[in-house]
Amino acid sequence: MEELYKCKNCQTNIVIVEDNLFYSDEKSEVQISCPACDHKLDTRLTDGWFFIQTEIEFKKEKEIESKKERLPYPMM
Repeated sequence: MEELYKCKNCQTNIVIVEDNLFYSDEKSEVQISCPACDHKLDTRLTDGWFFIQTEIEFKKEKEIESKKERLPYPMM
């Protein structure tokens, strides 16, 4: 699930995506920091990890993935 967050320090829009493990495991606290200014945003519990990117980086990555899906691959 993608969550949009705004850094209170530098006003950068940030996308936080939590990736949980397939099996239940112990949850641990993970500190979430702004990728632009390294300001601490939050501390959350997870049994996986968080992908944290600026909204601009996130949109660029989605666009690249979308283009990769449309690439014609030569038959071998």
